[in-house]
Amino acid sequence: MTHSPPANGDGATTRDLIRRISEDLRTITRDEIELLRGEARRVARTAAADGAVVVFGGVVALIGLAILCLAAVAALAPVLPSLALRLVVMGVAYLGIGGSLAASFALRLRRRAVPDVAVPVREARATLKGARAALEEGGRQVHA
Repeated sequence: MTHSPPANGDGATTRDLIRRISEDLRTITRDEIELLRGEARRVARTAAADGAVVVFGGVVALIGLAILCLAAVAALAPVLPSLALRLVVMGVAYLGIGGSLAASFALRLRRRAVPDVAVPVREARATLKGARAALEEGGRQVHA
């Protein structure tokens, strides 16, 4: 009497089913990794665009700041007669303002540059859970 491997309804053996499931899992894993790469690319593009806007805005702000500084230095003439002292006072004031603005926007940019991987991770977990359940169900059917 020959012993044939158990087969499901369409004639595939358990070994064939396990091979197909492992191929499907590899394909799903590759697809999930590609999704994560796409999300990382999207976040990098967004961060680069935001950074370019910040740099451009900084250049324009520096031009405006220079003009304001000149106006403030001229306006301080009645209070501080020394031109050097007026320039130092205004330089320190604008350095403090510019530093605080740059720090706040740098923190904002850092927070926005984090990729959102919650959806791909949730999908991958659901897929693995479904595959595990299918394997367990297939094992129960073979032993029944």
